[in-house]
Amino acid sequence: MDDVLLHRRFLEIGSEDTLNLLMQKHYKSICSYVYSIVRNHQDADEITNKTFLKAFYKRETIKYPEQLIGWLYKTAKHAAIDHIRNKQQEVKQGPEFVSLDNEDGESNTAAASMLAAQQAQQTEADQKLLKGLLRLLSEKELEVVQCLMDGLKPRQIAEVIGSTAEAVQKRWERILKWLRPIAHNLDELLDNLPPQEQKVMERYLDNQPIKEISKKLGISPTDVETCVKRVIREWKKTTK
Repeated sequence: MDDVLLHRRFLEIGSEDTLNLLMQKHYKSICSYVYSIVRNHQDADEITNKTFLKAFYKRETIKYPEQLIGWLYKTAKHAAIDHIRNKQQEVKQGPEFVSLDNEDGESNTAAASMLAAQQAQQTEADQKLLKGLLRLLSEKELEVVQCLMDGLKPRQIAEVIGSTAEAVQKRWERILKWLRPIAHNLDELLDNLPPQEQKVMERYLDNQPIKEISKKLGISPTDVETCVKRVIREWKKTTK
């Protein structure tokens, strides 16, 4: 039975037989992927089994057979990351590989801890600032930072995003290089924006949804998104 037919029968029939066939077909590859993240065979087996069981009970939410394999990998990845976070008992420490120095040659641990420290240890203002800064990141940048905050090591992050530990470190250093000065000069950067852009960015950094900003300011969601992208691009240039 080819994959498309098997996936269709699993989603439509949802019997134990189709589940067994699906696991025979994809269990090994999913389990290997999970192991590359958690580095423990027993944990990988447990997470993989739970992933297939979840697919069985959630199959009605998967609309198309061709989406099933991607759903399995995505669900397994999230479960693996959750497992690592829980295993570390939610102790989130700054990334051990950060080595970027400032102009004075001092370690950049302050900026690292700002982004990766446990939120419970931060003040309410720090938490608000952090949430706002995270909205300035691209999807790929945010994925790295969230993994760091979940306590993943460079090698584990590399496995999750399909990269190398060295590339992960370089990406993290590039993020710090432009995000750190923005964090330190955010009020001044906002004050230097034109009135309309300032209103948009203040609301955006306050974690208001795009549609809500659009409604309050009387501009289209597209114009809001365009404004945000333009300001972030200009801020990055400014930090250079």
